[in-house]
Amino acid sequence: MSEGVYENPEPFKDDEPDAMKNTDIDGQLYNNLRAFKSSPRDGVVASELDSSGKRPSGVAAVFLGLLCVLLLAGIIGLSVYYNRAIKDSEDKRNILSQSFSLFKINTTSERDQLQTSYNNLTEEKGHIQAKLFVIEQHCQEGWRYSDSSLYFLSTEKKTWEESRQDCLERGADLVIINSDKEQTFVFNLHLRVWIGLTDSVTEGTWKWVDGTSLTTGYWGKGQPDNYGQEDCAEIYFRKDDPVTTWNDGKCGANNSWICEKVV
Repeated sequence: MSEGVYENPEPFKDDEPDAMKNTDIDGQLYNNLRAFKSSPRDGVVASELDSSGKRPSGVAAVFLGLLCVLLLAGIIGLSVYYNRAIKDSEDKRNILSQSFSLFKINTTSERDQLQTSYNNLTEEKGHIQAKLFVIEQHCQEGWRYSDSSLYFLSTEKKTWEESRQDCLERGADLVIINSDKEQTFVFNLHLRVWIGLTDSVTEGTWKWVDGTSLTTGYWGKGQPDNYGQEDCAEIYFRKDDPVTTWNDGKCGANNSWICEKVV
């Protein structure tokens, strides 16, 4: 029996390393407990975190804070940018609106001016058409047209008063000469005719049949001379100079006459 017990010493050899291992683990735990008791807990945790390679929570907090600051700065920058962009857009819109308003006002003014011009031209066209119609009708009846007036030359002779009455019945009056051009036109008709000029109301004060006073006369040499009560003016064509052909004659004498109608 005793031999059997001592015959196989190997099991004890196998158990020996485990005992030693257990002894080593217990020693390490013991050392750790002693270290835990001899130092603050936070320091141990910090040393363990540092020995494991992990960052401390303070660094993370600082990083997050910086990130928040950067994000806030970015948001503020974008806000300023967009506010400025919106303001610029509003300014441009206001400028465009003002430009459009001015353009609209100018366009409206130009349109009104064009409309006024069109109305004036239309009215003038109507007047011209009416004038052409009157001229055409009178020319068919023996009238002559010159410089906005129609002239009727009589084919018979009457006194100054009878001559004027004939003109009035035709819707006209004895001719009133206002310019060298008109004087030359009447002279070139080569007629001895009554004109619408008389001083029968006041001797020496010559007036036209429309009541206006004579300002420019085309009297012949020595005329008017009022020889034998001569109060009515006539054109005597047998002269060399067309602007010196007027003569004062007796109103009761018979002459041809010229009627004038302004158109």
